[in-house]
Amino acid sequence: MTSMYISLDRAEVVLCLDRRIPAQPGRPMVRVPADAEVQTGGVAVHRVEGQPGYLYYLLDGCIYEQDAGRLDDLPDHIPGAALTVVPGDIPPDKPPSTTPDYPWDPPVPPEGDATTTPAE
Repeated sequence: MTSMYISLDRAEVVLCLDRRIPAQPGRPMVRVPADAEVQTGGVAVHRVEGQPGYLYYLLDGCIYEQDAGRLDDLPDHIPGAALTVVPGDIPPDKPPSTTPDYPWDPPVPPEGDATTTPAE
């Protein structure tokens, strides 16, 4: 069982994570140690020696849920990593530029609002 950090451009990581960020509060995530060689990029994890591994995208020291697979055993494969949950009290600074339609759509005005009445 081995893991290897891979440096990737932040914009590329955000693009690859797409609608998975911002992660939903309460969902699992893995934090890598603050002194890890890479904080934004990827972590290649080989669960079985001699078998192909999986690449998990790493953003600001966090691995969020993604198609590479489950997160519950990642701390066993990444030294110093810890399984935790996405906090619910930290709003995103701004939405990623790759997903302008989710979840930041403007609110729909209530019925009868001046913006919804037809022009005569």
